[in-house]
Amino acid sequence: MKRVIFAGTSEGRTLCEQLSKARLCATVCVATEYGKAVLPEMPGITVHTGRMTADEMAAFLQDTELVIDATHPYAVEVSQNIRQACRTAECQYIRLLRPKTQAEGVIHVSSAAEAAEYLADTEGAVLLTVGSKELHCFTAVPDYAERLWPRVLPAEASLEICKMLGFPAAHIVMMQGPFSEELNTALLHTCGAKWLVTKDTGTAGGLPEKLAAAKACGCKVILIDRPQEDGMTPDEVRDLLLPQKRPRFPLFVDLTGKRCLVVGCGTIGAHRAEVLLRYGADVTVVAPKGEAPVGAKLLRRVFQPDDLDGMFLVTAATDDRDLNHSIYELCAVKNIFISTADNRNECTFFFPAVRTGAGLSVGLVSDGSDHKKTARIARTIEAVLQEENNR
Repeated sequence: MKRVIFAGTSEGRTLCEQLSKARLCATVCVATEYGKAVLPEMPGITVHTGRMTADEMAAFLQDTELVIDATHPYAVEVSQNIRQACRTAECQYIRLLRPKTQAEGVIHVSSAAEAAEYLADTEGAVLLTVGSKELHCFTAVPDYAERLWPRVLPAEASLEICKMLGFPAAHIVMMQGPFSEELNTALLHTCGAKWLVTKDTGTAGGLPEKLAAAKACGCKVILIDRPQEDGMTPDEVRDLLLPQKRPRFPLFVDLTGKRCLVVGCGTIGAHRAEVLLRYGADVTVVAPKGEAPVGAKLLRRVFQPDDLDGMFLVTAATDDRDLNHSIYELCAVKNIFISTADNRNECTFFFPAVRTGAGLSVGLVSDGSDHKKTARIARTIEAVLQEENNR
């Protein structure tokens, strides 16, 4: 199957990595040399660089069977061109959707122009984290050159746009993410910002860190909402392209003294914390309710992104699907082992059914299709180990 991925996002890069590891081929399209530079070389993945019109895309997509649109959630015109090209080339189109972030206490607007209109009636410095393409909308804000601090990618085109619009050099912040809460906080302090304007870029785009920094600085947030779209989640796309399940590798590690985090303290969270303690881990449980097992450090509050700092592995076991997903994405960015209790596709390690005895430790996992079979076999193994103990 000839596959083409229009990328430029972390989700697109992750999808390419998954296809490459599965020894599948794809062509990934990025608009700029910068987009190509941030893509690592991957076996089976061919990179095409350069912007294309809808007609040029249609010609490029001849003989293509499947197109994955993994462009930025706010790249509306680009997605429209890709859809039109797919209709012309008669190939299947799938929009890869970045999960949204639950944001409370923010001011919602529908566009950059509406954000600028709102700012026109306010006072105080503003940190803009909306990219360079829509910066022109904010020239409608009175005294914009003095009030606004645009943060853009470190690319020559971004700098030219800022200079053309009249932003002073001292106000132009050119940086490549991801940005930690600490760095966002430092930037807000440097700007003396009373306002932060951003888009719902999701966890992959660093929105939780921006929101946390704004809260710490007492800074008000204007959030430009996403366009409404239909499509598939990254996990659904992965399952579509990689339907064949592979057995899970049983990796055994020494957890003695290693810092492990359990988020959520219901039946599953408490059990997992107890198992980790049994293997000598230094366990922290974060949960607003529930009782952690003896020996674990309990933080009775909601999860915060900096709870992940210094952790060796994490298990997300809350009853909030969106929160579990956000924890998974944060761990993926930080390269922390994560097991998500309510979604097998959001695991970089799988929490096994553990049975010990006779100096042996057995961990059992399934492919996710039959949990009852796992429990049944685990009981059989437990009986065998008990029999060995009694010899």
